[in-house]
Amino acid sequence: MSESVATEKVRTNRSIREDLTTHLLNEVQKARPASEDPTESELANMADALLRDSLRERATDIHLDPQSGGCRVRFRIDGVMHDAALLTVSQGNRLINQFKTMADIDPVHMFFPEEARRTYDFGDREIDLRVTMAPCLSGTKMAIRMLDPENVEHRIDDLGLGEVNLSQLKDWMENLHGMFVVAGPTGCGKTTTLYALLHELKQRARNILTIEDPVEYQIDGINQMQVNDRHRFTFAEGLKVMLRLDPDYMMVGEIRDPASANIAVDASIKGRVLMTTIHAVDAVGAITSMRNWGVRDHEMGTAVTVVVTQRLLRKLCPHCKYADKPTDLDQQWLEALRLPVPSEVWHAHGCEECSQLGYRGRTGAFEVWRLQEDDYALILAHADDHTIRQHLRIKGHTTLAMHALQKVEQGITSLDELKTFSGFAAPVVRR
Repeated sequence: MSESVATEKVRTNRSIREDLTTHLLNEVQKARPASEDPTESELANMADALLRDSLRERATDIHLDPQSGGCRVRFRIDGVMHDAALLTVSQGNRLINQFKTMADIDPVHMFFPEEARRTYDFGDREIDLRVTMAPCLSGTKMAIRMLDPENVEHRIDDLGLGEVNLSQLKDWMENLHGMFVVAGPTGCGKTTTLYALLHELKQRARNILTIEDPVEYQIDGINQMQVNDRHRFTFAEGLKVMLRLDPDYMMVGEIRDPASANIAVDASIKGRVLMTTIHAVDAVGAITSMRNWGVRDHEMGTAVTVVVTQRLLRKLCPHCKYADKPTDLDQQWLEALRLPVPSEVWHAHGCEECSQLGYRGRTGAFEVWRLQEDDYALILAHADDHTIRQHLRIKGHTTLAMHALQKVEQGITSLDELKTFSGFAAPVVRR
């Protein structure tokens, strides 16, 4: 594919949002033809331009995807992937090799996946880049995670918990004990919630230790360890080490095997305050996940004090959102989930303020389960998920779906955004 053909394809392909990569495309046009060797400064300019484009558009990830006849550039913005540009094979290879050089990775042909981290200075701020590459049939696939240290300064008041959920969380922090579990799928903001808690706890004169994979952000005043499978430093081994370092509060990035699950529970039973994450569809599902890791009911009944589950929802652009009546299909969907139908729902046209996306930024939808004596009794009786959910519904417990729907009613997000998360449907108990 020639340079001119590639540029024309960018302009005519409606799925491509070339306005997201204006700096990159300008540098591509100025670069030497594929038949000539590009200068080092030209390559550096292309990489820098792409990073600046992604930062301007609030992207959390850049993807360079090899495909037949070209290299597709994509941005993840507010959790959604957007096609941003289509480069030629030559241009894509130049760009990938420049990022390899920046990350101190050998630019020759790869045979194995590689990862690297580095800090990039934009002049007014520094961003941590986590570069991951893998060999694919069409060439090298590269993903760059943009880690902005400014984004880690969250407080629990800023997460979007809502009044009731926030009150339960603060109550636990006033009476710290037991195991605090954040449940949900990958990419739902579990680590952000734990980091917000760590920022609150580090204000106290306490010894705080974490074991993570990977350590995404460094927090002054907290001792953070990183899993290293090559040296057999696993979550389980990290937990054992932490217990010998006289911790007041511990954070385990993820419960991912029976060994880490049982050591974490044992530490909590012995009086340690421990925060962790686990993959589960909702708060009650975390109990089943821990059972699957071999944790016994009487151990959970002693150790687990709070379970939080969450999802990230895109926020409607405040400049172009508008209210409308729910459609018949909206009503049928909500009624099928036994959820109330709001009098109005919100949409967004898309405008310059949100880059025509209709959304800008994200907020959390949460379910906070502060376990009580009657909840523990059901766990000890080995009640299944359905029984425990039915019990919580009768108590008036606010589920994840209910909290998300509140954000629709408040005009914070759209009903369409809720429909993209199939996990909302599973926890709803049918009457």
